[in-house]
Amino acid sequence: MPTTSLDHDTKTLPSRPATPQEQTIIDEVLSLYQLKPTDKSYAHYAPTAVFHDPVSLARGLDSIKSQFNGMPKLFGSSTTEACRVLDDPSQPDALRLDLTQRYVFKTGQAKTLNSLLTLRLTNGMIEHHEEEWDHKENKTAEDGFFGRLSEWRKKADAKVVEKMVPADPNQV
Repeated sequence: MPTTSLDHDTKTLPSRPATPQEQTIIDEVLSLYQLKPTDKSYAHYAPTAVFHDPVSLARGLDSIKSQFNGMPKLFGSSTTEACRVLDDPSQPDALRLDLTQRYVFKTGQAKTLNSLLTLRLTNGMIEHHEEEWDHKENKTAEDGFFGRLSEWRKKADAKVVEKMVPADPNQV
């Protein structure tokens, strides 16, 4: 289920304070981006959750765990520079975050990335976690031939990572 960030400019949406329950979920998700995965980090993901970003399309909690548990293999550090909860009336069933994250590769190169995170929740559990780099929609099969190719590649990437990286954060 792709988000519709193109409906309006999400970078200009106003921010709002997080509720206490939202803040707990945000802190857990940010721990993943900060290369600190723990069992608690995944406490609010449904077993059938989906994670979609420009690199991978992971279906199921174990596959999502492998994606995030593999990040410390690539990056020496990752720091959250900014995180705003967006007040987006067009997405009432989602927690939307404007995230700026600075990644330092193990080679020493650094990259700062601004993303739109959309967390679709059902009964307090994340069912769908979408990350759109620079707030640009991820390509899917619905985008025609090249979208289908992109989606196939992302699914394959997720399966490769799932085979190589344990889902248990204690084994990372």
